[in-house]
Amino acid sequence: MASVRVLHADERIVVVDKPAGLLVVPAPGRRDETLVTVLTAQLGRKVLAVHRLDEDTTGAMLFVLDDEARVAFDGLFRRHAIQRDYLALVTAAPSPPSGRIESALQEGVDGTVRVVERGGQRAITHYETIERRGRCTLVRCRLETGRRNQIRVHLAALGCPLAGDRKYGYRARTGETFRRVMLHSWRLEFEHPFTRETVRVVVDPPEPDLQPPR
Repeated sequence: MASVRVLHADERIVVVDKPAGLLVVPAPGRRDETLVTVLTAQLGRKVLAVHRLDEDTTGAMLFVLDDEARVAFDGLFRRHAIQRDYLALVTAAPSPPSGRIESALQEGVDGTVRVVERGGQRAITHYETIERRGRCTLVRCRLETGRRNQIRVHLAALGCPLAGDRKYGYRARTGETFRRVMLHSWRLEFEHPFTRETVRVVVDPPEPDLQPPR
């Protein structure tokens, strides 16, 4: 594939604009090219993933370049010290229009993540309605935790599945032709654990329906 766009790079980390349709790391039963292998070849050095984006999700994604950086950034993620904002196009207007969703999530044997009453992992998502987009609504989400499929599951549980997300309840309406799950990693912000500088990366989504207002 073509090279991946680099948004920020230094001696310890690289932040890239992840394209849709690309796994971050290998998955069982899949032999697809991954973002790790593409970026390793592009940079000519090993890169390590410290968080995940779903295959269809686009936008800002952080990699580290050595084991010391991996340990440092694992700590930042555990302490929720990295601000992660996403743009999501949902098929209904959330009610209330903004809020905090907290639940326990658990992945089933079928690979689907569900809200559970007992067990599971605590997951917290903050959301805010931005504006209507035709029959859909643009929503900004901020992750407090980072569970698999968290935003997709939480918004579906709110009655607002993401456009294009058939796994979690989306059903196409007349004239809708979404080619992927409409979720974009819009902004990352954190204090660099080695330089102590604030790193802030913002990248707009490829589709007009996901673009934030100017």
